[in-house]
Amino acid sequence: MIVANGGRSMKGYVRGTKARRHGSTKWVQGGKQAEVRTTCASFPFPSLRAFAPPCLRALGFLILLLSISAAPLGTIETRHYVVHSDLPSDLTRDLAVRLDAMYDEYARRLVAFSSAATPERFNVYVFSNRKEYAKLTGNRFPNTGGIFISSQNLLAGFIEGQGRDALRRTLQHEAFHQFAYTMISPNLPVWLNEGLAQVFEEGIFTGKDFVLGQVPPRRIRQLQSDIAEGRFIQFKQMLSMDDAAWAQNLNDRAIATAQYNQAWAMVHFLIYALDDQGQPRYRDRLLSLLTRIHNRQDPQAAFEQCFGENIAGFENRFRENVASITATHAATYIEHQDVLADMLVAMRKDGKEFDTLPEFKKQVEKGQYRIEYRKGQLTWNTEKDPSIYFRDLQGQSLATSRMYFQHRAGAPCPDIVCRPTDEAQLRTIFSYNDGEVEHETVVEPVEAR
Repeated sequence: MIVANGGRSMKGYVRGTKARRHGSTKWVQGGKQAEVRTTCASFPFPSLRAFAPPCLRALGFLILLLSISAAPLGTIETRHYVVHSDLPSDLTRDLAVRLDAMYDEYARRLVAFSSAATPERFNVYVFSNRKEYAKLTGNRFPNTGGIFISSQNLLAGFIEGQGRDALRRTLQHEAFHQFAYTMISPNLPVWLNEGLAQVFEEGIFTGKDFVLGQVPPRRIRQLQSDIAEGRFIQFKQMLSMDDAAWAQNLNDRAIATAQYNQAWAMVHFLIYALDDQGQPRYRDRLLSLLTRIHNRQDPQAAFEQCFGENIAGFENRFRENVASITATHAATYIEHQDVLADMLVAMRKDGKEFDTLPEFKKQVEKGQYRIEYRKGQLTWNTEKDPSIYFRDLQGQSLATSRMYFQHRAGAPCPDIVCRPTDEAQLRTIFSYNDGEVEHETVVEPVEAR
């Protein structure tokens, strides 16, 4: 375990992810519009970072003990975590498996910081409702959907009002903060800490491990909009931003969304930008930066030693990269599935249900259905030609053997199963959450087909 000044840091580190809210949408058919509540619109959501003084840490620990004794939870122990949860056992097991797989990704990608000795297992608390989560945190962070508290070595989250997909993403994000605090440094610059957490958050679980390096279309839209509308933060300001300034920006949702998405884009650039030979251009320098911070060097000085003092020139290289960046195939296919899922849910509310996917496709194409997603300052409309969402990325219509409905007992809508390539199969699953229909898209292992 990495400790500061020969012992535990005197600062109680608390990091939380804001509860993921549903974006407003407009459902359009034949010139008519209607508001639709949807779990799609996958926009990045701001987080909250704060420091708790020792008295609050002690109070938090007392609240933790009381809340645990008042609400008995099931427990699953894995190689790296002890997961306490009142969720259904199958979902808890799935979260535990994913957490272990995500930890393995942290350790593999950041092997220089993985302890030779087996570290103490991290505690995770996952609740079905917000009330129990509020008890755990002493209701000190009412607008968060997940949180990491260093002084208790735990992270926590809840599913109520967020859904399974948002909960999983939150845990992937917060678990990185837990890993980084323990293994790398409790003093990572906020842009770097949040950027790395979002890179791991975007990882796609295959059933065994995670595929990283994903570039969702929504992040490109957000980044381009922020640059065009003047919300882009200059690198010099971003690199020197402390926790207080970062937290202050959370008061403005548009700025908060922009700074989080930009942190993701900056770190993604440092990891995945290629040189003329097709090799990572900055990855070794990023690892050197993390090593210097791990060894307690000043982060700003460490950055200049690794990347040079010409911050403006470095920002120009980043902007050039933004102009040419494209969404990854897997993330694009998942967005297509989410759009179709939102259409299916909206049609269900209109009293239209379908036994087969060809029936659904025929109705969508005949009605020229579109959805307008709106989150903060960004508005995005689905394609004018909705048949695009029934094709592969080469423009070929997917055969009924590659895209079809599969009915599941008790589900509000049939699963949408899509095999756009021979290497991947996507399944969009529908369920009820707080009386609303939600959906999530998962990648199924090849051997499961």
